[in-house]
Amino acid sequence: MNRLLLILIIAIYLPLSTMGQKTYVLCVGIADYENINDLTITENDAKVFAQLMSTQGAETTVLLGKDATHVNIISALRSVFAKATIQDKMIFYFSGHGYEGGFCCYDMATTSATGAQKYMGGLSYAEMQILFRNCRAGQKMVFADACFAGGLRKGEHVNISVQSARNGDVIYFLSSQTDETSLEMKESGNSLFTYYLVKGLSGEADSNTDKYITALEIYNYVYKEVSEYAAKIPHSQHPVMWGKFDSNIKLFNLK
Repeated sequence: MNRLLLILIIAIYLPLSTMGQKTYVLCVGIADYENINDLTITENDAKVFAQLMSTQGAETTVLLGKDATHVNIISALRSVFAKATIQDKMIFYFSGHGYEGGFCCYDMATTSATGAQKYMGGLSYAEMQILFRNCRAGQKMVFADACFAGGLRKGEHVNISVQSARNGDVIYFLSSQTDETSLEMKESGNSLFTYYLVKGLSGEADSNTDKYITALEIYNYVYKEVSEYAAKIPHSQHPVMWGKFDSNIKLFNLK
């Protein structure tokens, strides 16, 4: 009887532990935009991040350039999100233009016909919150290398969709604060934030050498390196991390 009970326990819990190892990643990089000014190395950012995650056993999906339209990004997010279970980790990576309320898709356009600038074709924080709400993954993360990515306030106006994202259960790690632009680091082939993000997740951020990268470790490492590099130019760029989470949560396993 004891042997039968042991077999049943193994049969139940072994699949769950195996499922818990899955990481799903959607990487978006846009350099050549349809309607707004172009960038140079942001598509390479997405490729490099996807490559890093693949070495850690993640299932990666990559959208680049003209394929990264608003419709296609939403569709890809829904498709990848549908695969995740409570044991899994879901990561959305974006490199491209940003605005105070979200990220600029390939078909992004702006208009100021009414006197106030409006964004069409952008992936807003409000949309992302709705999509992530329907994702069952136990860990949900967004890494974004985009100008104005941390834009909570513009003048006296507080962006409600950004405030909602800050209070949600998704970890947002963003390359810049309100009214800051995010630098491209052409000598490295990557944007400044992504360059140090990849170095940090590859092991440089493991300050206590326990083979795990926590939220606090990656934030401290990237914030220090990015802000110090930018200051020498001189330029002001300070990464931010949002969300309701334990700062000691283990994001990446280097073992």
